[in-house]
Amino acid sequence: MGKQSRLLEILPNVLLFFLFTCCMFLVLLTGAKIYRTISDVMEEQFSVTTCVGYVTAKVRHYDTEDAVSVGMLGNVESLILKEKINGKEYLTYLYCADGDLMELFCGAEMEAEPVDGQSIMPLDGLDFDLEGNILSFTCEAEGETAEGVVALQSGKGAAE
Repeated sequence: MGKQSRLLEILPNVLLFFLFTCCMFLVLLTGAKIYRTISDVMEEQFSVTTCVGYVTAKVRHYDTEDAVSVGMLGNVESLILKEKINGKEYLTYLYCADGDLMELFCGAEMEAEPVDGQSIMPLDGLDFDLEGNILSFTCEAEGETAEGVVALQSGKGAAE
């Protein structure tokens, strides 16, 4: 009788511990699945959202009268950002070439080609549209697309 009553005292505790362990394991598996899903979505959107943020920050930095325009660098459409340093005019080109977001900083009088730029990040496509003081652009990477719109605050529309 002593051994049987001892077993009846321990059995509910063991079953409760087993149930608790199973529930904890299920919660961990569910949390891991949710984390993996969120991580995959963030990774898919990383390139395009980073591109939008990068281009927006550059435009805001260069937002002065007639400093932001859309034009061509060789045969590639690019965003052209102008600035004067010590009385000399310099241009920064942002464009997509060879599957990368590229940036090229050079003197305004220099002849430059798209291959001269520095790769910033992988990118499949980048399109710009400038109407008055509204710059809109679209970034494409790994099947994802993101759009950005920046209102130029310099008071004047950009040069085209």
